[in-house]
Amino acid sequence: MYQEQLNYLEGLRKKAKNGTLAVLFIIGGGVLIGLFSMHFLLIPVAIIAGIIVYCTVYKKSYKEYHRYFKEEFIAGLIRGMIPDAVYEPKSGFSRQLISGTGLMMMGNIYSSEDYIRGSYDGVPFERADVLIQDESTDSDGNTSTTTYFRGRWMIFESNKNFTADLQIIGKGFGYARTKKGIFTRKTERRHAVETEDEAFNKQFKCLCQDDVEAFYLLTPGVMQSLMQLVQRLDGKVMVGFVDNRVHVAVNSGKDSLEPALFRAFSEKDLAEVQNEIQAITTFVKGLKLDRKIYQ
Repeated sequence: MYQEQLNYLEGLRKKAKNGTLAVLFIIGGGVLIGLFSMHFLLIPVAIIAGIIVYCTVYKKSYKEYHRYFKEEFIAGLIRGMIPDAVYEPKSGFSRQLISGTGLMMMGNIYSSEDYIRGSYDGVPFERADVLIQDESTDSDGNTSTTTYFRGRWMIFESNKNFTADLQIIGKGFGYARTKKGIFTRKTERRHAVETEDEAFNKQFKCLCQDDVEAFYLLTPGVMQSLMQLVQRLDGKVMVGFVDNRVHVAVNSGKDSLEPALFRAFSEKDLAEVQNEIQAITTFVKGLKLDRKIYQ
């Protein structure tokens, strides 16, 4: 069954790839002929012809390849690892949800997709790809875009309502909103918390409104597990305990669960998809989210 899916997927990919190459050939050939023959009107004609061919012939092929990859192939892999998981490729977290955590600077560009929800070891979870950027224009009219976050955002439910926010920022994780400034309401203002684990303190910066709550959550086992988890991930990490949820943000600098067009799906690609899904189960186990400390 698995090999049949791969074979079918590869057939769809080749069809979509060949269509894309044909369109590029039409446009590129027309542009070159127009330039060398000095018939410059051929250039816009070639571009328009390429667009028409793509929209009428090949766009459907790419959409079917993309749909099958996500809704059939990836969805099947997810259900195989987490049976009750629901995958919605076009859905994601709202900007308001992420902003409401007070964990990230939000910029002025936001998008989210590849939403998964379900439960593992009795712990309800949600995850999605998130992109946060800030676009600015200087006095000369030059526009620049800064990427604050690009990666996966995971949310784990807890039966315990945390009395204070605990923010754990991994080394190298940028653009976190620390809520330390004087313009932050005093009851919400976080301050730095030092643990007795020097190795942990070198890897993470912890901020909280309440030291007692911070040390209640930062048990030696949780700190040790978090240090080990970071070594296995493909990006910089931030963890936030907010209300009754544990947020895990992994800034990997890439979109996950996306199909390649110009190369076949490989064993390496399969391993990356499996690792993406296992990140959910890994954090449930690693942070021991099913324990009574969170109930």
